[in-house]
Amino acid sequence: MATKLGKAYVGKTIEWFLADKQRFLFHVEVDEKIAGYCGGFIPKGIGDGSSSGMLQYGFKEAIMGIIVKPWLVFNKEVKAVYPFIFRNIKRKIFKDEKATVIVPEKPEEYSISAGLVVICVEPLYRGTTVFKLLMQHFDSVVKSFDIDRGSLSVKIENTRAINAYKKVGWQIVDTHTNTYVMDKNISIGS
Repeated sequence: MATKLGKAYVGKTIEWFLADKQRFLFHVEVDEKIAGYCGGFIPKGIGDGSSSGMLQYGFKEAIMGIIVKPWLVFNKEVKAVYPFIFRNIKRKIFKDEKATVIVPEKPEEYSISAGLVVICVEPLYRGTTVFKLLMQHFDSVVKSFDIDRGSLSVKIENTRAINAYKKVGWQIVDTHTNTYVMDKNISIGS
């Protein structure tokens, strides 16, 4: 959906990854060309998510994207997230209402997992080692934060991605309306 909102919004989403040391973005090159990229983040507590964070960070650019392409208001993907969008518009307008991030007093009350936010392998490189290299580096980055679990959401109909994730150790742990939540145990020190 981000690309539909235009280059300025895409630029802001990339900047979002680079604006905080708890977020990361990296790529794999083949013959000096980007063959794939991956990005994630370490939440600061319960309620700290990537979607709201990105939308808040690139709010102006997202609104401009819709003004330039008003037909996006009727896009199926956009309509599906209207409640989310309106909640974030409300937060932006009434600056005193922030999304609540709950940081538990006892660390054992909350198991932090690194969020895999975005991953892409260029079509030319699908079926090569690019995906596996991205996943190995994701695991390595997550371990550097002393975290032993990753989490992601994937659309239920995206069977290619689901099967690829399963091959590198991800498991479906929950089902939402249109997505699966997948987790992976990432052993620290291995």
